[in-house]
Amino acid sequence: MAKYLLIALGGALGALARFFVVLLSTKFFSGTFPVGTLLVNVVGSFLVTLLMQVFLQTSLDPLYRYFLVVGFLGAFTTFSSFTFETITILKEHACLMGMLNVFLNLFLSFLAGILGIVTANFMLFK
Repeated sequence: MAKYLLIALGGALGALARFFVVLLSTKFFSGTFPVGTLLVNVVGSFLVTLLMQVFLQTSLDPLYRYFLVVGFLGAFTTFSSFTFETITILKEHACLMGMLNVFLNLFLSFLAGILGIVTANFMLFK
């Protein structure tokens, strides 16, 4: 039962964190490009890969993984928002901006994931 409560609590906190990152990004970055979604996807990719490396290579209690990775980061990252925003950009006939959004989200999130693994390995095996 504790596992489900931790996932739910982490999910609620992750959703709030995503909301505030997107809200703050609109204050600092004007324009139609969805910077907030890009930020949560890249940061989330880094943190998920870093934490999963740590969890898989240590004997930390799995409840931490349920709270942080499944709950918090599962709600924090937002592929569905990325999809909707990209389609909206493409509907507005901004093909270059739409393709830039796809490229940046996929490439930077992938790069952040690699960086998360490298960082975790450095922390664990230095």
